Amino acid sequence: MVPLKLDDLNPAQYEAVTAGDGPILILAGAGSGKTRVLTYRIAYLLTERDLPPQALLAVTFTNKAAAEMRERLHGLLGAQASRLWISTFHSACARILRQDIERLGYRHNFTVFDESDSAATLNRAIEAANLPGVPNLGAVRVRIDQAKNEGLTPAELAAADTTPTGAAMAEIYRIYQERLRDQNAVDFGDLLLLTYRLFEAEPEVLGRWRDRFNYLLVDEYQDTNRVQYQLLRALADGRQNICVVGDEDQSIYRWRGADIRNILEFERDFPAARIFKLEQNYRSTKTILAAAHTVIVHNTERKEKQLWTNNEPGEPITLYTGTTERDEADFVGREIARLCQASYKPSDVVVFYRTNAQSRVIEEALVRRRIPYYVVGGLRFYDQREIRDLLAYLRVVSNSADAVSLTRLIGVPPRGIGARSIEALEAMAAREKMTLFDALGRAETESSIALRISRQITALHQWLRDLTARAPAMTVRAILDEIIASSGYLTYLQGLTDGAPRRESVEELTSAASSFDTEFGGPGGLGEFLQRVALISDADQVAQKGGSVALMTLHTSKGLEYPVVFIAGMEEGLFPHSRSQSSSDIEEERRLLYVGMTRARRLLYLTNTLNRELYGTRQESRPSRFVAEIDPGLIRRAGPAPRNEPIRIPSTEPYIDYSESQLPDSSIDGAIAVGARVEHPTFGAGVVRRREGRGEGAKAWVHFDRAGTKLLMLKFARLRPIAQ
Repeated sequence: MVPLKLDDLNPAQYEAVTAGDGPILILAGAGSGKTRVLTYRIAYLLTERDLPPQALLAVTFTNKAAAEMRERLHGLLGAQASRLWISTFHSACARILRQDIERLGYRHNFTVFDESDSAATLNRAIEAANLPGVPNLGAVRVRIDQAKNEGLTPAELAAADTTPTGAAMAEIYRIYQERLRDQNAVDFGDLLLLTYRLFEAEPEVLGRWRDRFNYLLVDEYQDTNRVQYQLLRALADGRQNICVVGDEDQSIYRWRGADIRNILEFERDFPAARIFKLEQNYRSTKTILAAAHTVIVHNTERKEKQLWTNNEPGEPITLYTGTTERDEADFVGREIARLCQASYKPSDVVVFYRTNAQSRVIEEALVRRRIPYYVVGGLRFYDQREIRDLLAYLRVVSNSADAVSLTRLIGVPPRGIGARSIEALEAMAAREKMTLFDALGRAETESSIALRISRQITALHQWLRDLTARAPAMTVRAILDEIIASSGYLTYLQGLTDGAPRRESVEELTSAASSFDTEFGGPGGLGEFLQRVALISDADQVAQKGGSVALMTLHTSKGLEYPVVFIAGMEEGLFPHSRSQSSSDIEEERRLLYVGMTRARRLLYLTNTLNRELYGTRQESRPSRFVAEIDPGLIRRAGPAPRNEPIRIPSTEPYIDYSESQLPDSSIDGAIAVGARVEHPTFGAGVVRRREGRGEGAKAWVHFDRAGTKLLMLKFARLRPIAQ
């Protein structure tokens, strides 16, 4: 084995990589080489400590991060890296459950329901509960997710919340879990919760996995929730060879169960822990780091550290304040266009925002300037209708008890099997205590189903049963090809108005299946393929659209970096969000901004507005308190700065008139005073309400009699003073 070279590690990284046994906490600031240290630590254990690859478990939060770790380790270790177990938490738990879930009453070929299938099953559970005053699907779903993140079963949730609403939630949770089990299915939360319950109920199973994993390495430890924490504690008990890497300043997922106390109290949980701090930043300019630090030091729930860098000072942070959200978006689009005419590419740029609702007007601004972009968190490839149709077939072939997928595939392509026939089959399944799939095989015995339809159902059942029997000896691509051919799905698509692009998506799915088969090494990988598809996250969509500007929420920004970063909507009630009421809420929002700011390598833009329409309501905006926390000496302001004087916005949304067709006329600048009456060739007569800037950059707010308030650049505006 080639000796591991550690020369390119800085002193702090070297100490963390070469530390001995026992619990280790590595506090890795943004851009400090966290992934490098984690991968070198793994390589060090294998090469210098002679640890066999199968004795190590490394977990992180996204497939993208796991893939990056594997790629780097392959460069360090060669073929030996392929034997390492490096995966997301959910994938690791799914792999454990595939071997031992039968002890919990499931079969090993269980289906992992995605969010859509989970929602469908939960809706049926809500209907079955038939309880008065039950909250909507979203509220129920959030509460059940919270319960699973906290490690609570339905009975434990009922005991923890004895209010009528709590009792209703617990009852729906119980029915939902029963329906999942009936379909031999689990949701994302179950992957974690059931693994923990398995370890709790079966000490022999826990002991076997604990003996296997001599070392645990955990990425992004600040984002672990309660049940992940319990899983790690259970596996680490004994040897306590656990190395966690994280940064409490980047803990931004409390809303989905992440508990910052896990990293803040690591030394309490592991008294023998050694702590290493990685504070040298390799990503950002000195200015960006200094600005981010002046924000995050206002938090109290943090460990003291100060990032530093040898990088250049860089440009000041640009703070742009526009009239409305359209003005803000126009600035973003205009500035991106300018940067792309210089030395940057669209793929060098990301626009972050606090809520998805902000993306529309930004998208429109980019479209107007013909700037290519993609929205992360939009409709994923695997969420497209035609892809979900074909995945439903694959899921039933893998797990015939999956009633949600079976119900979907019955209707695509249309077979003349209507809702009444399906309801009759569901009633038979409930009555005879069988799966819906088995009920399909007995359709001809159900008198309420017409003979012609029952024969169609029986033929479908026989084909699916035959394919299911042959599937273990087939590749995923071969199974998919047979489904497409035998079902007539492509012919069905040809009859749709948008059939051509949907057919292209189907071809892309077959390509994905072929790629998987090559990686898997042969037939028998259907379950693994479906599991990977189900566990793809929004973050895994990033960088799939080469040559385009990325648009995404700040919560999707973790683990990313871009030369140019825009953060839009820096206003009170938006960022920090109006739902953030407590001091802990505000600290979470501040961490979210810190994460966004530290994604930037060279240029950072913060934007806000004086007036914004959001969710159908227009109101005046106040700058985010976080803006005031940034050292003013690090900021370069652009656009009209906020004033105490309110701006009255008419129903017609104002905008900056920066039309390239206008002719410059700087001689008029001195005659345009606040209060002066002026005339514009397009907007007509109006009154100057405010002036901003001087010389070439001078702008004026003008309230026109007919057109409302506009923000104009005087160099181009062609304003003419007129008598009062």
